Amino acid sequence: MTYPPVQRVTKLLALTVLLCTPAMARESDTLSPEAARAVMHDYAKCVVDQQPRRASNAIVANFSTAKLLTDYPMLFSPDCLAQFGRGTGAMSFAGDLYRYALAGALFDRELAERPVPDLSAVPPLEHMEAPTAPEAISASEKKLSTKKRQDAQKKYEVQIVSAFLSRYGECLVRTDPVGSKALLLSKPDSDEERARFTALDPALATCLPEGRTFDFGKIPLRGSIALNYYRLAQAGTDRRAAR
Repeated sequence: MTYPPVQRVTKLLALTVLLCTPAMARESDTLSPEAARAVMHDYAKCVVDQQPRRASNAIVANFSTAKLLTDYPMLFSPDCLAQFGRGTGAMSFAGDLYRYALAGALFDRELAERPVPDLSAVPPLEHMEAPTAPEAISASEKKLSTKKRQDAQKKYEVQIVSAFLSRYGECLVRTDPVGSKALLLSKPDSDEERARFTALDPALATCLPEGRTFDFGKIPLRGSIALNYYRLAQAGTDRRAAR
């Protein structure tokens, strides 16, 4: 498997930070980023409370947001939208944000009060494969329009970032499971959350290519940690149950 140069990934991460913002119809100009994040959190918690098993299965299987939309429509609840959408009438989540929100809600529900899992015997997780760079020529040998090329390139860049962050999140959880849990227990956008991110600095550096530094957005980074913490904890539970 190959990825673009590290410098390229750095630029793509900035795109992810912009994409990982809840989109609330009709209130997008009035909700602050903190308020939008709170709405997303409450909505995901409501969905997980309604469908805990299906939400868990979807996160453990690492299904994409697109697959959730087609195969798990029950995880997009009109009742929860009516309760927590603040009158928006619609809600959409770009990139992996909704998967991150579901993983965070599952952590709160199932793992917050449990001890940090022993991950030493848990095998590596499976992650989405890095995509192939888009071609300028379609399958029918016709040159793609500028818009189609731009759309394909944007989709490719989002998928590259998703694949990179997915593996990076697993490394962080394995390197510092205690610190990862402490971060997930902190309130978003709080002084404690900022302190927990700072405490993770050694793991953040360990999991990055040597000699490189990155400026990760806290929403996708925390989300990737939540997703991988939950998947790893469930994999450890399944492994012990199989003995």
